Amino acid sequence: MEDIANAGRWDALNPPLSAPILDALRTLSFTQMTPVQASTVPLFMKNKDVVVEAVTGSGKTLSFVIPILEMLLRRHRDGRGLLKNQIGAVIISPTRELARQIYDVATTFLDAINTAATAELEQSENQDDDFQGTIPALQHMLFIGGNNVQEDVQRFQREGAQLVIGTPGRLDDLLKRGAVFSTKELEVLVLDEADRLLDMGFEHTLTSIIQRLPKQRRTGLFSATMSDALNQLVRVGLRNPVRVQVKVESLTKQEEQCTPSSLEIGYVICTPEQKLVQLMRFLKREKDKKFIVYFATCACVDYFFKVLSNLRDLKEFSFHSLHGKMDPKRREAVYKKFTSAPSSSILVCTDVAARGLDIPDVDYVIQFDPPQDPKSFAHRCGRTARLGREGKAVVFLTAQEDTYVEFLRIRKVPMVEHPLISDAEDGQKWAENDILEAVRKANTKDRDLYERSTKAFVSWVRSYSEHQANYIFRFKDVDVAAVARAFGLLKLPKMPELKPLKIDFQPTDIKIDSIKYKDKAREKQRQAKIAKEKALADGEAAKRDKKRKQKPKETVSWSQHKELKERRLERREKKEKKRVAIAKAKVEGTFVPKIKNTMELDTSSKRTRGSDSDSEDDWEEMKLEARALKKAKKGGETRHLEMDSSSDSD
Repeated sequence: MEDIANAGRWDALNPPLSAPILDALRTLSFTQMTPVQASTVPLFMKNKDVVVEAVTGSGKTLSFVIPILEMLLRRHRDGRGLLKNQIGAVIISPTRELARQIYDVATTFLDAINTAATAELEQSENQDDDFQGTIPALQHMLFIGGNNVQEDVQRFQREGAQLVIGTPGRLDDLLKRGAVFSTKELEVLVLDEADRLLDMGFEHTLTSIIQRLPKQRRTGLFSATMSDALNQLVRVGLRNPVRVQVKVESLTKQEEQCTPSSLEIGYVICTPEQKLVQLMRFLKREKDKKFIVYFATCACVDYFFKVLSNLRDLKEFSFHSLHGKMDPKRREAVYKKFTSAPSSSILVCTDVAARGLDIPDVDYVIQFDPPQDPKSFAHRCGRTARLGREGKAVVFLTAQEDTYVEFLRIRKVPMVEHPLISDAEDGQKWAENDILEAVRKANTKDRDLYERSTKAFVSWVRSYSEHQANYIFRFKDVDVAAVARAFGLLKLPKMPELKPLKIDFQPTDIKIDSIKYKDKAREKQRQAKIAKEKALADGEAAKRDKKRKQKPKETVSWSQHKELKERRLERREKKEKKRVAIAKAKVEGTFVPKIKNTMELDTSSKRTRGSDSDSEDDWEEMKLEARALKKAKKGGETRHLEMDSSSDSD
């Protein structure tokens, strides 16, 4: 059912659109404009810069695609066609998926326009034999990360493109190269989901791109929400822009809201352990619908995608997973597959699929985890109820998080409470404990699933503890044990966030090392790694044992050092007594020196005259002792230093 507000026919626009574009719109069944299109397209066509704020699903994409195509057609009609290396318009999108979606929309219209232009040309030729005209072969190209940049450049140089669509990083790289394409004739720059571009940290990249483009251009910023950072970008990149704000009012309550009126948003208060069963009951109750289920992190998507896919009770559903850490080609393949999928299809994803993506016929959006950034909430819900179609969205909250409802109401996102779905409603007798026990049991049978559960839990804890609305989502209020059970954990991982907490969680009795991979190749690699690590550990242990058993070299003991010190002290005392006795004898005149020979006399006289003779003797003795100790150590046995008693008789 479509009840979106209509704001006039496309063929009633002033200034009017070209015939090929009107024919293309009719061919594609676009006869009526939405309010945002009726407000924006005429301004763009009158060379105005625009800042457009409109709810998700309101038709913003055509608001800039149609004026761009009209501008390119008029240039061709006026004889100002672009050369192969010149571009007339650039559209910048925050994600690859959104850029590809815009590219696909432009492709659809360009094919229809070129077909209509060809038919118009043939008709003119039939009416006037002298008519000389050409078909405006409009081209466009997509530049996004993940594609081979060299191949993209070669294709552009070979075919050319008047319209370029891409992500900020890739476009900035190409503009810096300089020789790839010329922007001298560029007339239009569009920043789609502009607030998201800034949230993702592209502010400096956007500034770099804008500085390389002509100042005399039309610029359009399109977003579902406005922010201070976006207003700053407006001041830098736009000249006297016209602001277009499309609001939605509830027909029943006459309240302004920032979500489509055809979208019904609800919330369910439940415990962490009830979430999985409630999700299953929602899916079974609405089994012929197309769902998007949002999780907090990439690791959670990887884990619960596998859990849900393996549940016997959900075999009639086809599951798809999408997150930002996926290989770009796989992301693109998943997006295309889900877009063309029939009902009973479920996309398990992160916020990478929350902004701008127009996936046909999505009936239900379920937020298993509230988004870390509150601004993403409305964007998530907006993947359904597109262009006036009816849609439903629901978020699971715990009792401690119920203030989030009032928080969103203040942000003009109204919600209604839904009760827990009981067994009687869906005809399925699932007990929370039985389902969670089945998940836990599955983790014991496949090491890959066990590892995914641990990674998912760790990433969830870190995401929750860093929540932007941490005054509502307080980690200290979280029942960590309940969350661990909800994830089917076999044991709690060691992480700093859990250290100060007392957690009542019962780990499994199963030895974790005994859990095998179902994939035989991975299990073989794991066993080889274990064997290698064991061999290394055994080798290190053998080395330590061998070293321990070796007879250590004998060293001089502490007692021997003490004995040497006592001997030195004894010799000093003897010398001191001898010196006192000699001095006394000299005073009494009874001293008769004992002369052995001239050499000894000279040495003796020198020693008596020198005030430091004792110190010199001690120093010599210490050197002798040190040499003796070294010899004892090298020889492997202790040698006692014997001192000649004649050395004390001088």
